[in-house]
Amino acid sequence: MRILVVGASGLVGWNCMSVALKAGHTVLGTFNKFPLKSLVHLSLDSERAISELMNDFKPEVVICCAAWSWVDGCQSDPERAFRQNCDEPARLARAAHAIGAKVVHFSTSYVFDGKAGPYHEEDQPNPISIYGESKLAGEFAVLEETNRSALIIRTMGVYGKEPQQKNFVYQVIRNLSEGRRMKVPSDQFGNASYAPDLALGVLRLLNQNLAGAWNLAGPNPDLCRKDFALHIATECGLDASLFDFVPTSTLDQPAPRPLHGGLQIDKAKDELRWTPLELDQISWDKFTRT
Repeated sequence: MRILVVGASGLVGWNCMSVALKAGHTVLGTFNKFPLKSLVHLSLDSERAISELMNDFKPEVVICCAAWSWVDGCQSDPERAFRQNCDEPARLARAAHAIGAKVVHFSTSYVFDGKAGPYHEEDQPNPISIYGESKLAGEFAVLEETNRSALIIRTMGVYGKEPQQKNFVYQVIRNLSEGRRMKVPSDQFGNASYAPDLALGVLRLLNQNLAGAWNLAGPNPDLCRKDFALHIATECGLDASLFDFVPTSTLDQPAPRPLHGGLQIDKAKDELRWTPLELDQISWDKFTRT
């Protein structure tokens, strides 16, 4: 397949590109603000730039990993949140659909309120933050622009090797290795999702030409953020006494968080024969190697 990965300098996009290349596909990745070697620049606010890239590369699949995922930032700037998480993915989906390309759009567990998780694909969304609202709007917009042929991938708590080193694992390693105390919520539960697993799941969905909403996430939808942090510290030989485990309500965050927002992955496991790795199957030394 000829695959265009939009937002390939980020965690999910970079892993989608890497896994697809290893699988023998022809892949082109794009960046917006964080350039990487071999990626091409693309700004989703330009319909002309999108069309030109589509016509030049002629992808069979377009994977949209671009988003504004700063939850508190979205809460403070709803206009930007809806522009980047809804309007721009819809613009990309429209252009991709126009040339017959399959669209894959990444969404989030934040489309749910976290009161009754873990959630299946058929459960009713009820976002409690601007970020969640904008991502849910993006789901609807992408499906509308593609005559409901798009794949919507819901995930959460994504971690893995990445050039920008921004995800939770790197945050833990940086803070603890430099002797800094770190606050971690003790009342948030949900999947820790290994990025290469997500990419493999996407390829299986594409190979079966499926559509609609799919949960692709880590194997434990009830994993406590506290326990994930402790596992990272133990595996990387770091001082776990530097953690301060606190209720989410004490963190003074502008945007509310879904506390029990885990995603059930039975559908993907049963229909795709897809099984994500457990935490004790991950090679944790890759995060500390330079």
